[in-house]
Amino acid sequence: MDSGPPRLEKRDVEVVDFDGAVIAGFWQYGTLRWDEFYRYLIAFVVTTTAWTIFQYDSTLQQCGAPCPSSTQIVQPGHYILLSSSGGPVRVGLVPTLPLPPFQDVNYRIRGRVRDGKCLITGLQTQTYSRLKVAHIFPRAHDAEWIRKGYPSKITDAAGGPIKIDSLQNVITIRSDLHDAWDNHEFGVDPNNNYRITAFTNGNADINGLHLQLDHIQDPTLRPLDELFTDHFMQGLFKHMKGPGERVWTFEDYDEAFGDGSFVLSNPKIWGTKEGKERLELALVDRLLDHRISQQDTSESVS
Repeated sequence: MDSGPPRLEKRDVEVVDFDGAVIAGFWQYGTLRWDEFYRYLIAFVVTTTAWTIFQYDSTLQQCGAPCPSSTQIVQPGHYILLSSSGGPVRVGLVPTLPLPPFQDVNYRIRGRVRDGKCLITGLQTQTYSRLKVAHIFPRAHDAEWIRKGYPSKITDAAGGPIKIDSLQNVITIRSDLHDAWDNHEFGVDPNNNYRITAFTNGNADINGLHLQLDHIQDPTLRPLDELFTDHFMQGLFKHMKGPGERVWTFEDYDEAFGDGSFVLSNPKIWGTKEGKERLELALVDRLLDHRISQQDTSESVS
């Protein structure tokens, strides 16, 4: 697999103790002040004496001027935590860990590694919290996937028994674009330099952009043009043909999936063609995730 594009730096501010062990760090967007940083440090730094942060030259290993708590902005660079008089101090950290994320399925991990950014806007994030890996051809319609002969077109060695979770059937996009992509509100035209075409109002920020695929040199990992064409045609049929289908509003989404479960009490939502398709898609998607998880568990046991 390609190594992918370079990742964003994780930190541009870092604090060490007298022995060189890293105590804390963050990426400075130009807003965090010293008084705020001290407040954050106090939450997890344990010492037996009063301490102060000092500037630090990590190359020469020399201590510089103190950086007291103030409303000044923390500048990117290296710092050291010492006693208030500038001497060494024993430092401990409160033994806490952030809650682990939910178990991820393989295609999402592979997609993030391959892309490292939103392929539409170029957005990069350190933790991928604002990115999602989206299928080009929906997972729920695996029978149609097989009928159209797409498994035989996939050259990626992974992707499950029918290859629907292959890297050639996924792209990484911004999280806020994921539902619109699944609803075919915009598409990618592989015959026009992978231009983004929006089929519904409210997507002016992405309409006219071009999908960023130059980093994918391995053809077995590159999304298939046939799948982009299929997705594009679905958007034409759904949103440009005739008067167009009824599209769920934000209130519909909130009522249906607001707490992460299915609320089936409103027939005006679930009784529509789109409601039935979305329920089927959600159920199949969750069932497929469960089946993959069970398969991975059985393989690890054996």
